[in-house]
Amino acid sequence: MGAPDPPNPIRESTVSPELAQFLVFLVALVGLGYLVTRPARRQQRQMSELQADIEIGDEVILSAGIFGTVRSVDDDRVGLEIAEGTVITVARQVVVRRVPDQVDETEAPPAEHESED
Repeated sequence: MGAPDPPNPIRESTVSPELAQFLVFLVALVGLGYLVTRPARRQQRQMSELQADIEIGDEVILSAGIFGTVRSVDDDRVGLEIAEGTVITVARQVVVRRVPDQVDETEAPPAEHESED
């Protein structure tokens, strides 16, 4: 009788190749789902913050493309002046963005030109 076989330091895999393939597919699917939904969640959070921060005097754009100035704000409604003396009431959720303040080019300081002497 000979000496017993030494223990094998390399263990045989107990996971079948089909299961390993399925796990890789599952991890890839979850990762793809995360990458796809992350920008949508960020945009939804920004939209909620915008709608919560609406103040009287803000110029806003509605989802229908209507521009107006906020004249009143309630819990879920906004009074929007779309023409002089014309105020409509809309749901706060239809406000999609603020109109950025525009700089009037006539008020902008003149560009300095360097003269060559």
